[in-house]
Amino acid sequence: MPESSPRSILLPVALAAALLAGCAAPGPSLIGADRATVESRQGRTPAVFPLPGGGERWIYPPGGFQQEAWGVDFDAQGRVVAVTQLKTAERFGKVRIGSANEADILREFGQPRMTQPFPRAQQTGWMYPYLENGVWKSEMVIYFDAQGIVRRIENGPDPRYLGGNGDRK
Repeated sequence: MPESSPRSILLPVALAAALLAGCAAPGPSLIGADRATVESRQGRTPAVFPLPGGGERWIYPPGGFQQEAWGVDFDAQGRVVAVTQLKTAERFGKVRIGSANEADILREFGQPRMTQPFPRAQQTGWMYPYLENGVWKSEMVIYFDAQGIVRRIENGPDPRYLGGNGDRK
């Protein structure tokens, strides 16, 4: 059986790292970049939202667990001014109950994992999984009334991880 040299082992590892780098989450290195540069590095985003002042936010969707969403904010001239992890307890805590609406929530957090009607309360909940404090698999539920106004917010464990030894449902 032939011996493996350190070089023959490192080459596949280096190639894998290079391939994964193209899938990496957006980061601060994008600050100052234009739209074309961001698209070439991160790919085309399916979610673009206007921001006050003429800029826009591109939201890069999370992976399979949907616990992260990255916002890349452009100014009116089309340059990146911020790259932000959108799904955090701090950001959810800034939602304005009674005045924020569905469009505001989509711009702030992207698409929910799922929506659920609650007919008795006459509300609809949008479920947003996230890693609370970077550790706990949690889910924030934002409830809207029939007019699409936020009426309450509720945090709890992500039900996909309850029971079954952490198996994802």
